[in-house]
Amino acid sequence: MGIGKGKAVLMKAVSELKEADYSKEPELNKIYRRLLGGRKQFAEVFEKNIKAVMQISSLDLTMQHQTDKIMDISRKVTKATETLFGTSAGSSNSQHEELTNNIIKISEKTDEVYQKIESGQTELTMIKELSDQTIEVSREMKKDMDELVNIINRISTVVAGIDSISLQTNLLALNASVEAARAGEAGRGFAVVAGEIRELAEETQKMTKSMESFVDDMKNASRKSVKSSTDTIESLASMTDKIKNVWELNDESQRYVSNINESISSIAAVSEEISSSMAEMEHQLMESSNFMRQVGDDLHEATRPVVDIEKTLDDTVKQMGDMTKDAFFHLEKQEFAEYMKTAISSHHTWLNNLKKMIDSRTVMPLQLDSSKCGFGHFYYAMTPDIPGVLPIWEGLGPKHQKFHRYGASVISAINSGDYAEAERVYYEAANYSKELISDMEKILQIANT
Repeated sequence: MGIGKGKAVLMKAVSELKEADYSKEPELNKIYRRLLGGRKQFAEVFEKNIKAVMQISSLDLTMQHQTDKIMDISRKVTKATETLFGTSAGSSNSQHEELTNNIIKISEKTDEVYQKIESGQTELTMIKELSDQTIEVSREMKKDMDELVNIINRISTVVAGIDSISLQTNLLALNASVEAARAGEAGRGFAVVAGEIRELAEETQKMTKSMESFVDDMKNASRKSVKSSTDTIESLASMTDKIKNVWELNDESQRYVSNINESISSIAAVSEEISSSMAEMEHQLMESSNFMRQVGDDLHEATRPVVDIEKTLDDTVKQMGDMTKDAFFHLEKQEFAEYMKTAISSHHTWLNNLKKMIDSRTVMPLQLDSSKCGFGHFYYAMTPDIPGVLPIWEGLGPKHQKFHRYGASVISAINSGDYAEAERVYYEAANYSKELISDMEKILQIANT
């Protein structure tokens, strides 16, 4: 039994999933509606899978970036630890302990110096006190010498008086002798007495002359003694002043040494604390470095399932892309246009992220694999059959790959600290992207017609 012409037309429409008047064929209408609903669900699943694989790729990129950062931090911490504490465990700590011991020895030596200065200060104090006592005794002696001079002066006056009396007595005795001679025999006894008196007077004069010489010698000796005492007092006073200056300097030095000793003792105590803290810090840094390295390894292992999921989703998207060649799963132009809009938006986002890295001079997660970016998954999943699109579409692949290589060049320049080169490459990438965006917009324009 043959199929009517009308029904054959409708069946062909169903096979091509096209709108037609299925009112006369309710069964075909049901099939058509079911197939149409399935195609819409397929489009939704395809869109969700595209978004999922993009998110997984982004997650994988972020995890890889963070893993690299953690491993880099671990290496830097290890290097810093080796720089601070040496390559062999405990070597720096031993050096610091040796430094601490040396500081303690210096503190002990400083304490010995302080004790010696203190002993010297005691001796100086005794000398100073003895000098003060000597000056005082010398001053008393000078007073005694001054008094002795006064006594000698009085003796000299007395001797001069005796000498004067002796002279007068001698004259009187001479006169008495003359008068006795005149008296003759009667004055002979008186003449004898007068002669004795004259001899006594002459002897007295001789003695006074001798005493005058002795007194003069005593005066000269006293003057010299007084001058010597004065000089001694002045010398002792000068010496006392110098001792006082030395005492004051020594006292000041003692205070300085005391302060230095206290400071060194404090430094030694702090050094011991630092030594203990450094040992603990070295231990903690090594543990932190090992922990971060382990975390990095764990993260690296954790990304393996993500990579597998990404590959599975990417394969699924490609399979679904192949399915779009069939009329039942064919993407409408409008659906294709939405994907192109998303691709253009993703392209701008990627370029903006590249600019952020240039401005901050910091490497951030950036997709360098052109097959895993927002456009890459879609591009390699399907081949559009929209008239006029395919020639432009096929040219996008190489251009898109070149565009992503700019990202690798920028990151390399930032890592090496050549920020001028990084900026130059960015502007070259921005200029090159204009051609890429232009091709995408042409495809979008064709898809919307």
